[in-house]
Amino acid sequence: MTADQEWRKARASRFRPDGIIGTPFHGRTARSSATPWYFNWDLCHVVDVYDDFHAELGAIRTNVAMGDMSPLCKVLIAGPDSGRLVDWLITRDTAGLHPGGIYYTPWCNEDGKLVSDGLLFRTAEDAYLFTGDPSYEWFASQAEGYDVTVSDQTDDLGILAVQGPRSREVMAVATGVDDIEMDFSRLGRFEIGGVEVDVARQGFTGEHGYEILTPAGAGDRVWDAVAAAGEPLGIRPCGEWAIDVARVEAGLLIPGPDYANGGPDVTGSHTVSASNPEFCSSPFELRMGRFVDFDKGDFVGRDALVAEQEAGGPPRRMAGLDIDWRAITEAHLERGVAPNVSPRVEWVAKPVTSEGRTVGRASSVTWGPTVGRLIGFGHLEWDLARPGTRVAVTWEIPGTGESIPAPATVAELPFLALSRT
Repeated sequence: MTADQEWRKARASRFRPDGIIGTPFHGRTARSSATPWYFNWDLCHVVDVYDDFHAELGAIRTNVAMGDMSPLCKVLIAGPDSGRLVDWLITRDTAGLHPGGIYYTPWCNEDGKLVSDGLLFRTAEDAYLFTGDPSYEWFASQAEGYDVTVSDQTDDLGILAVQGPRSREVMAVATGVDDIEMDFSRLGRFEIGGVEVDVARQGFTGEHGYEILTPAGAGDRVWDAVAAAGEPLGIRPCGEWAIDVARVEAGLLIPGPDYANGGPDVTGSHTVSASNPEFCSSPFELRMGRFVDFDKGDFVGRDALVAEQEAGGPPRRMAGLDIDWRAITEAHLERGVAPNVSPRVEWVAKPVTSEGRTVGRASSVTWGPTVGRLIGFGHLEWDLARPGTRVAVTWEIPGTGESIPAPATVAELPFLALSRT
Protein backbone atom coordinates (compact mmCIF):
# COMPACT_ATOMS: atom_id res chain seq x y z
CA MET A 1 0.00 0.00 0.00
CA THR A 2 1.41 3.40 -0.97
CA ALA A 3 1.74 6.26 1.51
CA ASP A 4 -1.14 8.05 -0.21
CA GLN A 5 -3.34 4.97 0.05
CA GLU A 6 -2.41 4.59 3.73
CA TRP A 7 -3.37 8.19 4.33
CA ARG A 8 -6.71 7.86 2.58
CA LYS A 9 -7.50 4.67 4.47
CA ALA A 10 -6.48 6.30 7.74
CA ARG A 11 -8.66 9.34 7.11
CA ALA A 12 -11.66 7.19 6.24
CA SER A 13 -11.22 5.11 9.39
CA ARG A 14 -10.41 8.21 11.46
CA PHE A 15 -6.87 7.09 12.24
CA ARG A 16 -3.82 8.58 10.58
CA PRO A 17 -0.25 7.32 10.27
CA ASP A 18 1.42 10.63 11.14
CA GLY A 19 -0.06 11.10 14.59
CA ILE A 20 -2.74 13.25 16.18
CA ILE A 21 -4.01 16.70 15.33
CA GLY A 22 -5.66 19.60 17.10
CA THR A 23 -9.27 20.62 16.58
CA PRO A 24 -10.36 24.00 15.17
CA PHE A 25 -10.46 25.22 18.80
CA HIS A 26 -7.06 23.85 19.81
CA GLY A 27 -5.40 27.26 19.84
CA ARG A 28 -7.81 28.41 22.52
CA THR A 29 -8.35 25.20 24.46
CA ALA A 30 -4.60 24.72 24.91
CA ARG A 31 -4.24 28.29 26.11
CA SER A 32 -7.16 27.90 28.54
CA SER A 33 -5.93 24.68 30.15
CA ALA A 34 -4.01 24.80 33.42
CA THR A 35 -3.18 21.08 33.33
CA PRO A 36 -1.16 18.80 31.03
CA TRP A 37 -4.05 16.33 30.87
CA TYR A 38 -5.30 15.59 27.38
CA PHE A 39 -7.59 12.92 26.02
CA ASN A 40 -6.86 11.08 22.78
CA TRP A 41 -10.22 11.22 21.04
CA ASP A 42 -9.93 9.53 17.69
CA LEU A 43 -7.53 11.62 15.60
CA CYS A 44 -7.34 14.53 18.00
CA HIS A 45 -5.95 15.60 21.32
CA VAL A 46 -8.61 17.40 23.35
CA VAL A 47 -8.37 18.76 26.87
CA ASP A 48 -9.38 16.21 29.50
CA VAL A 49 -9.59 18.62 32.44
CA TYR A 50 -8.82 22.34 32.36
CA ASP A 51 -8.23 22.90 36.06
CA ASP A 52 -10.84 21.26 38.32
CA PHE A 53 -13.05 18.39 37.16
CA HIS A 54 -15.62 18.93 39.90
CA ALA A 55 -15.93 22.63 39.13
CA GLU A 56 -16.31 21.87 35.42
CA LEU A 57 -19.08 19.33 36.02
CA GLY A 58 -20.67 21.75 38.48
CA ALA A 59 -20.72 24.47 35.82
CA ILE A 60 -22.53 22.12 33.42
CA ARG A 61 -25.13 21.29 36.06
CA THR A 62 -25.69 24.64 37.78
CA ASN A 63 -24.45 27.44 35.52
CA VAL A 64 -22.87 27.22 32.04
CA ALA A 65 -19.83 25.57 30.45
CA MET A 66 -18.25 25.36 27.02
CA GLY A 67 -16.51 22.27 25.65
CA ASP A 68 -14.84 21.04 22.48
CA MET A 69 -16.75 18.20 20.78
CA SER A 70 -15.05 18.62 17.40
CA PRO A 71 -13.66 15.06 17.01
CA LEU A 72 -17.18 13.72 16.49
CA CYS A 73 -17.16 12.32 12.98
CA LYS A 74 -19.27 14.19 10.45
CA VAL A 75 -20.46 12.70 7.18
CA LEU A 76 -22.38 14.70 4.58
CA ILE A 77 -24.74 12.94 2.17
CA ALA A 78 -25.88 15.25 -0.59
CA GLY A 79 -27.55 14.96 -3.98
CA PRO A 80 -30.90 14.19 -5.61
CA ASP A 81 -31.19 10.77 -3.96
CA SER A 82 -29.94 11.82 -0.53
CA GLY A 83 -33.36 11.53 1.08
CA ARG A 84 -33.88 8.01 -0.25
CA LEU A 85 -30.45 6.86 0.88
CA VAL A 86 -30.80 8.34 4.35
CA ASP A 87 -34.23 6.72 4.73
CA TRP A 88 -32.60 3.38 3.84
CA LEU A 89 -29.74 3.91 6.30
CA ILE A 90 -31.61 4.85 9.48
CA THR A 91 -34.32 3.15 11.51
CA ARG A 92 -36.49 6.28 11.78
CA ASP A 93 -38.95 7.61 9.22
CA THR A 94 -37.45 10.68 7.56
CA ALA A 95 -40.81 11.99 6.32
CA GLY A 96 -41.05 14.36 9.28
CA LEU A 97 -37.48 15.65 9.04
CA HIS A 98 -37.51 18.97 7.21
CA PRO A 99 -34.61 21.38 6.54
CA GLY A 100 -33.47 22.81 9.85
CA GLY A 101 -34.57 19.69 11.72
CA ILE A 102 -32.44 17.26 13.71
CA TYR A 103 -33.12 13.62 14.50
CA TYR A 104 -31.41 11.48 17.06
CA THR A 105 -31.29 8.07 15.41
CA PRO A 106 -29.58 4.67 15.34
CA TRP A 107 -28.29 3.10 12.13
CA CYS A 108 -27.88 -0.66 11.87
CA ASN A 109 -26.20 -3.34 9.80
CA GLU A 110 -28.06 -6.15 8.03
CA ASP A 111 -28.14 -8.17 11.27
CA GLY A 112 -30.03 -5.42 13.08
CA LYS A 113 -26.98 -4.51 15.19
CA LEU A 114 -25.99 -0.91 15.67
CA VAL A 115 -23.26 0.51 13.48
CA SER A 116 -23.60 3.69 15.51
CA ASP A 117 -26.07 6.20 16.82
CA GLY A 118 -25.94 9.96 16.66
CA LEU A 119 -27.51 13.09 15.23
CA LEU A 120 -28.84 13.58 11.72
CA PHE A 121 -29.13 17.19 10.54
CA ARG A 122 -31.16 18.02 7.46
CA THR A 123 -29.14 20.99 6.32
CA ALA A 124 -30.95 21.53 2.98
CA GLU A 125 -33.58 19.91 0.78
CA ASP A 126 -31.00 17.54 -0.65
CA ALA A 127 -28.34 17.43 2.06
CA TYR A 128 -28.02 15.57 5.36
CA LEU A 129 -25.18 15.68 7.89
CA PHE A 130 -24.53 12.80 10.31
CA THR A 131 -22.51 13.26 13.49
CA GLY A 132 -21.44 10.31 15.64
CA ASP A 133 -18.87 7.53 15.71
CA PRO A 134 -16.94 6.82 12.48
CA SER A 135 -19.39 5.65 9.80
CA TYR A 136 -18.06 7.03 6.52
CA GLU A 137 -17.03 3.65 5.19
CA TRP A 138 -20.40 2.15 6.11
CA PHE A 139 -22.41 4.94 4.49
CA ALA A 140 -20.26 4.84 1.35
CA SER A 141 -20.76 1.07 1.07
CA GLN A 142 -24.55 1.57 1.05
CA ALA A 143 -24.58 4.41 -1.50
CA GLU A 144 -24.12 2.34 -4.66
CA GLY A 145 -26.92 3.05 -7.15
CA TYR A 146 -27.93 6.34 -5.50
CA ASP A 147 -27.28 9.73 -7.10
CA VAL A 148 -25.43 11.15 -4.10
CA THR A 149 -22.02 12.17 -2.85
CA VAL A 150 -20.83 10.89 0.53
CA SER A 151 -18.06 13.03 2.02
CA ASP A 152 -16.16 13.08 5.29
CA GLN A 153 -16.53 16.57 6.78
CA THR A 154 -14.91 15.80 10.14
CA ASP A 155 -11.86 18.00 9.67
CA ASP A 156 -13.89 20.79 8.08
CA LEU A 157 -16.18 21.54 11.04
CA GLY A 158 -15.54 22.12 14.71
CA ILE A 159 -18.24 21.67 17.33
CA LEU A 160 -18.30 23.95 20.36
CA ALA A 161 -20.82 22.83 22.99
CA VAL A 162 -22.39 25.44 25.28
CA GLN A 163 -24.22 23.58 28.04
CA GLY A 164 -26.01 24.37 31.28
CA PRO A 165 -29.02 26.16 32.76
CA ARG A 166 -27.69 29.59 31.70
CA SER A 167 -26.57 28.58 28.21
CA ARG A 168 -29.45 30.48 26.58
CA GLU A 169 -28.24 33.73 28.16
CA VAL A 170 -24.75 33.20 26.79
CA MET A 171 -25.99 32.37 23.32
CA ALA A 172 -28.24 35.45 23.26
CA VAL A 173 -25.21 37.67 23.85
CA ALA A 174 -22.88 35.71 21.55
CA THR A 175 -25.32 35.82 18.62
CA GLY A 176 -26.73 39.29 19.34
CA VAL A 177 -30.26 37.81 19.25
CA ASP A 178 -31.88 38.80 22.54
CA ASP A 179 -34.89 36.55 22.16
CA ILE A 180 -32.95 33.52 20.93
CA GLU A 181 -34.86 30.40 21.78
CA MET A 182 -34.93 27.33 19.65
CA ASP A 183 -36.97 24.21 20.07
CA PHE A 184 -34.97 21.16 21.07
CA SER A 185 -33.40 19.43 18.04
CA ARG A 186 -33.64 22.46 15.76
CA LEU A 187 -30.86 23.96 13.66
CA GLY A 188 -30.42 27.69 13.01
CA ARG A 189 -27.93 29.93 11.24
CA PHE A 190 -26.37 32.76 13.26
CA GLU A 191 -23.29 34.96 13.33
CA ILE A 192 -20.87 34.60 16.24
CA GLY A 193 -17.64 36.56 16.35
CA GLY A 194 -18.20 37.66 12.77
CA VAL A 195 -18.45 34.03 11.61
CA GLU A 196 -21.51 32.41 10.03
CA VAL A 197 -22.22 29.26 12.03
CA ASP A 198 -24.94 26.65 12.36
CA VAL A 199 -26.30 26.33 15.90
CA ALA A 200 -28.08 23.18 17.07
CA ARG A 201 -30.26 23.03 20.18
CA GLN A 202 -28.61 19.86 21.35
CA GLY A 203 -25.92 18.51 23.63
CA PHE A 204 -24.45 15.48 25.33
CA THR A 205 -24.87 16.43 28.99
CA GLY A 206 -28.63 16.19 29.51
CA GLU A 207 -28.80 19.93 30.17
CA HIS A 208 -30.31 22.79 28.18
CA GLY A 209 -27.62 23.52 25.64
CA TYR A 210 -26.36 24.25 22.15
CA GLU A 211 -23.75 22.92 19.74
CA ILE A 212 -22.07 25.43 17.42
CA LEU A 213 -20.91 23.95 14.10
CA THR A 214 -17.93 26.11 13.22
CA PRO A 215 -15.92 26.22 9.96
CA ALA A 216 -12.31 25.09 10.37
CA GLY A 217 -10.09 28.15 10.58
CA ALA A 218 -12.65 30.20 12.50
CA GLY A 219 -12.44 28.39 15.83
CA ASP A 220 -10.50 31.10 17.65
CA ARG A 221 -13.02 33.82 16.77
CA VAL A 222 -16.04 31.75 17.79
CA TRP A 223 -14.39 30.56 21.02
CA ASP A 224 -13.43 34.13 21.98
CA ALA A 225 -16.92 35.46 21.28
CA VAL A 226 -18.62 32.77 23.37
CA ALA A 227 -16.11 33.14 26.20
CA ALA A 228 -16.62 36.92 26.25
CA ALA A 229 -20.41 36.52 26.20
CA GLY A 230 -20.27 34.11 29.13
CA GLU A 231 -17.64 35.88 31.23
CA PRO A 232 -20.14 37.93 33.29
CA LEU A 233 -21.97 34.68 34.11
CA GLY A 234 -18.82 32.79 35.10
CA ILE A 235 -18.71 30.44 32.12
CA ARG A 236 -16.05 27.72 32.44
CA PRO A 237 -14.36 25.62 29.78
CA CYS A 238 -15.07 21.96 30.52
CA GLY A 239 -12.95 19.00 29.47
CA GLU A 240 -13.95 15.59 28.16
CA TRP A 241 -13.76 14.08 31.64
CA ALA A 242 -16.64 16.25 32.87
CA ILE A 243 -18.65 15.72 29.68
CA ASP A 244 -18.18 11.95 29.89
CA VAL A 245 -19.44 11.78 33.48
CA ALA A 246 -22.31 14.15 32.68
CA ARG A 247 -23.54 11.93 29.86
CA VAL A 248 -23.57 8.83 32.11
CA GLU A 249 -25.57 10.69 34.77
CA ALA A 250 -28.00 11.64 31.98
CA GLY A 251 -28.23 8.04 30.71
CA LEU A 252 -26.56 8.71 27.33
CA LEU A 253 -24.52 6.02 25.55
CA ILE A 254 -21.41 6.09 23.39
CA PRO A 255 -20.34 3.45 20.84
CA GLY A 256 -17.37 1.41 21.96
CA PRO A 257 -17.70 1.45 25.73
CA ASP A 258 -21.45 0.76 25.71
CA TYR A 259 -21.82 -1.37 22.58
CA ALA A 260 -19.61 -2.73 19.83
CA ASN A 261 -19.48 -1.16 16.40
CA GLY A 262 -21.38 -3.35 13.93
CA GLY A 263 -19.92 -1.72 10.83
CA PRO A 264 -16.61 -1.69 8.92
CA ASP A 265 -15.28 1.62 10.25
CA VAL A 266 -12.63 1.61 12.97
CA THR A 267 -14.31 2.99 16.08
CA GLY A 268 -12.89 6.08 17.76
CA SER A 269 -13.09 4.77 21.32
CA HIS A 270 -9.92 2.61 21.32
CA THR A 271 -11.40 0.03 23.74
CA VAL A 272 -11.47 -3.76 23.68
CA SER A 273 -15.24 -3.58 24.21
CA ALA A 274 -15.62 -1.72 20.92
CA SER A 275 -14.59 -4.69 18.80
CA ASN A 276 -16.05 -7.54 20.87
CA PRO A 277 -18.78 -9.13 18.73
CA GLU A 278 -20.56 -10.30 21.88
CA PHE A 279 -21.26 -6.65 22.64
CA CYS A 280 -23.00 -5.91 19.33
CA SER A 281 -26.50 -4.77 20.23
CA SER A 282 -29.84 -4.09 18.64
CA PRO A 283 -31.70 -0.80 19.25
CA PHE A 284 -34.25 -2.66 21.35
CA GLU A 285 -31.58 -3.94 23.73
CA LEU A 286 -30.31 -0.37 24.22
CA ARG A 287 -33.71 1.22 24.96
CA MET A 288 -33.84 2.76 21.47
CA GLY A 289 -36.96 0.91 20.33
CA ARG A 290 -38.96 4.14 20.06
CA PHE A 291 -36.58 5.18 17.30
CA VAL A 292 -37.38 2.14 15.14
CA ASP A 293 -40.27 2.66 12.72
CA PHE A 294 -41.34 -0.59 11.08
CA ASP A 295 -44.16 1.19 9.21
CA LYS A 296 -41.91 3.40 7.10
CA GLY A 297 -40.85 0.70 4.66
CA ASP A 298 -37.56 -1.09 4.22
CA PHE A 299 -34.30 -0.04 5.86
CA VAL A 300 -31.00 -1.71 6.66
CA GLY A 301 -31.56 -4.33 9.34
CA ARG A 302 -35.36 -4.24 9.25
CA ASP A 303 -35.85 -7.95 8.60
CA ALA A 304 -33.51 -8.90 11.43
CA LEU A 305 -35.22 -6.52 13.85
CA VAL A 306 -38.68 -7.79 12.90
CA ALA A 307 -37.48 -11.35 13.50
CA GLU A 308 -36.02 -10.32 16.85
CA GLN A 309 -39.33 -8.81 17.96
CA GLU A 310 -41.34 -11.79 16.73
CA ALA A 311 -39.05 -14.06 18.78
CA GLY A 312 -39.88 -12.10 21.93
CA GLY A 313 -37.27 -9.37 21.79
CA PRO A 314 -33.52 -9.30 22.44
CA PRO A 315 -32.10 -11.65 25.06
CA ARG A 316 -30.71 -8.70 27.01
CA ARG A 317 -31.96 -5.26 27.93
CA MET A 318 -30.12 -2.22 29.23
CA ALA A 319 -30.94 -0.67 32.58
CA GLY A 320 -29.20 1.43 35.19
CA LEU A 321 -27.00 -0.04 37.91
CA ASP A 322 -26.60 1.41 41.39
CA ILE A 323 -23.42 -0.25 42.73
CA ASP A 324 -22.62 -0.56 46.44
CA TRP A 325 -19.45 1.53 46.71
CA ARG A 326 -19.20 0.91 50.47
CA ALA A 327 -18.79 -2.83 49.90
CA ILE A 328 -16.05 -2.09 47.36
CA THR A 329 -14.28 0.23 49.80
CA GLU A 330 -14.44 -2.35 52.60
CA ALA A 331 -13.03 -5.07 50.32
CA HIS A 332 -10.08 -2.84 49.43
CA LEU A 333 -9.38 -1.93 53.05
CA GLU A 334 -9.52 -5.57 54.12
CA ARG A 335 -6.69 -6.27 51.67
CA GLY A 336 -4.68 -3.20 52.58
CA VAL A 337 -5.34 -1.54 49.22
CA ALA A 338 -6.39 2.10 48.90
CA PRO A 339 -9.98 2.31 47.60
CA ASN A 340 -10.48 3.95 44.24
CA VAL A 341 -14.13 4.75 43.61
CA SER A 342 -13.48 7.43 41.06
CA PRO A 343 -15.52 9.92 39.03
CA ARG A 344 -13.78 8.59 35.94
CA VAL A 345 -15.85 6.60 33.49
CA GLU A 346 -14.51 3.08 33.02
CA TRP A 347 -14.68 2.21 29.33
CA VAL A 348 -13.96 -1.51 29.72
CA ALA A 349 -16.98 -3.66 30.55
CA LYS A 350 -17.27 -5.57 33.82
CA PRO A 351 -19.06 -8.93 34.12
CA VAL A 352 -22.38 -8.93 35.98
CA THR A 353 -23.46 -12.05 37.86
CA SER A 354 -26.53 -13.35 39.64
CA GLU A 355 -26.27 -16.30 42.02
CA GLY A 356 -22.78 -16.97 40.70
CA ARG A 357 -23.83 -17.04 37.04
CA THR A 358 -22.77 -14.45 34.46
CA VAL A 359 -25.91 -12.64 33.31
CA GLY A 360 -24.52 -9.65 31.41
CA ARG A 361 -22.06 -6.81 31.65
CA ALA A 362 -21.73 -3.36 33.20
CA SER A 363 -20.52 -0.49 31.01
CA SER A 364 -19.57 3.14 31.66
CA VAL A 365 -19.22 2.65 35.40
CA THR A 366 -18.40 5.86 37.29
CA TRP A 367 -18.95 7.77 40.47
CA GLY A 368 -21.64 10.33 39.67
CA PRO A 369 -20.88 13.41 41.78
CA THR A 370 -24.23 15.03 40.96
CA VAL A 371 -26.21 12.02 42.19
CA GLY A 372 -23.73 10.87 44.85
CA ARG A 373 -23.72 7.23 43.72
CA LEU A 374 -21.56 4.69 41.91
CA ILE A 375 -23.49 4.10 38.70
CA GLY A 376 -23.26 2.39 35.32
CA PHE A 377 -25.27 0.76 32.57
CA GLY A 378 -26.26 -2.88 32.97
CA HIS A 379 -26.77 -5.01 29.86
CA LEU A 380 -28.70 -7.82 31.51
CA GLU A 381 -30.79 -10.85 30.80
CA TRP A 382 -34.31 -9.63 30.17
CA ASP A 383 -35.87 -10.94 33.41
CA LEU A 384 -33.15 -9.34 35.54
CA ALA A 385 -33.43 -5.83 34.04
CA ARG A 386 -36.33 -4.80 36.27
CA PRO A 387 -35.66 -1.94 38.75
CA GLY A 388 -34.96 -3.26 42.22
CA THR A 389 -33.41 -6.55 41.07
CA ARG A 390 -30.22 -7.45 42.94
CA VAL A 391 -27.15 -8.49 40.94
CA ALA A 392 -23.38 -8.26 41.41
CA VAL A 393 -20.69 -6.46 39.41
CA THR A 394 -17.30 -8.20 39.25
CA TRP A 395 -14.88 -5.68 40.74
CA GLU A 396 -11.12 -6.24 40.55
CA ILE A 397 -8.92 -5.27 43.51
CA PRO A 398 -5.80 -3.74 41.90
CA GLY A 399 -2.50 -5.49 42.50
CA THR A 400 -4.02 -8.52 44.23
CA GLY A 401 -5.25 -10.68 41.37
CA GLU A 402 -8.55 -10.86 43.24
CA SER A 403 -12.02 -9.64 42.46
CA ILE A 404 -15.23 -9.40 44.46
CA PRO A 405 -18.91 -9.57 43.48
CA ALA A 406 -19.87 -6.00 44.35
CA PRO A 407 -23.59 -5.83 45.21
CA ALA A 408 -25.65 -3.75 42.77
CA THR A 409 -29.29 -2.85 42.32
CA VAL A 410 -30.97 -2.39 38.95
CA ALA A 411 -32.12 1.22 38.68
CA GLU A 412 -34.25 3.39 36.44
CA LEU A 413 -32.62 5.48 33.71
CA PRO A 414 -31.63 8.23 33.53
CA PHE A 415 -29.90 8.57 36.88
CA LEU A 416 -30.46 12.32 36.75
CA ALA A 417 -33.84 13.44 35.39
CA LEU A 418 -33.37 16.65 33.39
CA SER A 419 -35.43 18.63 30.92
CA ARG A 420 -33.49 19.80 27.90
CA THR A 421 -36.47 21.74 26.58
